[in-house]
Parts: sequence; structure tokens; C-alpha cells
Amino acid sequence: MKKQLLFLILTGASFTTYAQKLHASYEYIPSAVATFKEDVYYENGSKIAVRDSVPLKTAIGEIETPDGEIASSFSMVLNTGASYKRIVMQQENVDALQETRALQGVNYIVNDNFPKLSWNTSYQDIDTLGKFICHKATTTYRGTKLTAYYTNDIPVPVGPYKFGGLPGLIVMLYNESATPNYWMLKEVSYPYTGDVPVSKSYINSLPALSLQEFVQKDEAVIQEQMRIMESKMPAMEGVTVERKRVRGTVEQVYEWEKSNKEN
Repeated sequence: MKKQLLFLILTGASFTTYAQKLHASYEYIPSAVATFKEDVYYENGSKIAVRDSVPLKTAIGEIETPDGEIASSFSMVLNTGASYKRIVMQQENVDALQETRALQGVNYIVNDNFPKLSWNTSYQDIDTLGKFICHKATTTYRGTKLTAYYTNDIPVPVGPYKFGGLPGLIVMLYNESATPNYWMLKEVSYPYTGDVPVSKSYINSLPALSLQEFVQKDEAVIQEQMRIMESKMPAMEGVTVERKRVRGTVEQVYEWEKSNKEN
């Protein structure tokens, strides 16, 4: 009897671990002319999000990079032979994550002291998205308001990019800003029995930067390109070009920028 009870306990524990393994595929839409595929893998509290660098579709004659980044930093190549735009590695209940970023042909591992998200789930809104009954949640994140719809049908606290922490899988997510970004769930495997197509050893071999260091380097390159472009334009008397920074990402204001304003 004791042996049978022990077997059932071990079997139940094994099934729980197995059932927690998930693979979700999203469409990431940073603009009206480009859509990118983003795959999210989750197992035992560890999440990896992989966004492809090649758009699924673009308008004819137009090429737009997600996040408003310049073409030279458009992709990174892993030793798996596949090209990726962004890889996010995140551990549940840890207020920090790592992501791959590329700048001027160099791949980096970027350390982000990710702020804890405080979701408001008190909404009564219930919508059916695809085959899922979804509940609304909102939070503020780095200068924008995020709206998510999650489903309790898949009780795994993950979503696309850097987001999660809700009672169930995020089915749709977007930010409210002048440049909204959308994520839409397209497919989900739960439980998932495959592997994660990412080489962690390669990623960990990349040169490391903090998020602040990377953002400052990236925006310095963009500013220099804008300066060169403006220098080649004919001068117009009485006309002053005013630069206004509008980030094309879901991240509009970073923590260190808030600190600088307060000081």
C-alpha cells in the first residue's frame, strides 16, 4: 500500500512538471506594415522568448525594423544557423532578466533590472479571443500603459516579450501610446514536449552590457546618423529643425531617466 501511494505521489509530481512545459507562438505587430513571429517557451519557472528578425510580411518597397532600430542592428545570428532579432531569458519571481541585442553588427547580452509589474485584474471585462475566454488586466510599464487579456484555461503565468505574472497565459497584449505595439497569440502547445531552439552557451559567451549602457550606445548611433543626414539637407533660412525623441518601442521612459528628472 505504501509503495502504491509513493508511486502515485511521484507520478503526480512528474505530471505536474510535464504539464507546466509550454510553447506559445505570437504575432508581434510593431507597425501597420510589418509582423514578426515570437515564440515563448516556459518550463519550471524559466521563460525564453525568441523573436524572429525576418518579418512575416511587409509592404512592397518598404522595410521597417521593429522597435524603430536601424537596419545595421536588425538581426543577430546564433550558432544554430537561425537569425533572431531578440531573445529574452527570464526567471519567475526574479526582478532581473537577460536579453540579446545587436548594434552595428555586434551581438550583446544585455542585463535588465526589470521592474516588477503590478497588474490590475479587478476588471469585469470578459472577451472570447479565438477559442479562449479571456480576462482583462492593466499595468504601467516604462512610460506606457499595458493592456492584457489572459486566459485561465491555461494556468501558466507567462506572455510575450518580457511580460507575464498573470493567473493565466496572455492571449493578447498591447501598449497605449502614439506608437502602439501588439502581441496576438496564434498557437499554443500545452503540455509541450519539444526542445527550446536556443544555445544558452553561445548567448552567455556574448559581451555583456547593462540595459542603460546599451540604450545609450544605440541612441548615440541613431543621433549621429540623424546629424549626418541633416547635414546633407539644404539649409532653409528661418527654419529650425526640432528633434523630438519618440521611441518606437513599448519602453518609452527608463528608470535612470526618471531619476535624472527628479534630480
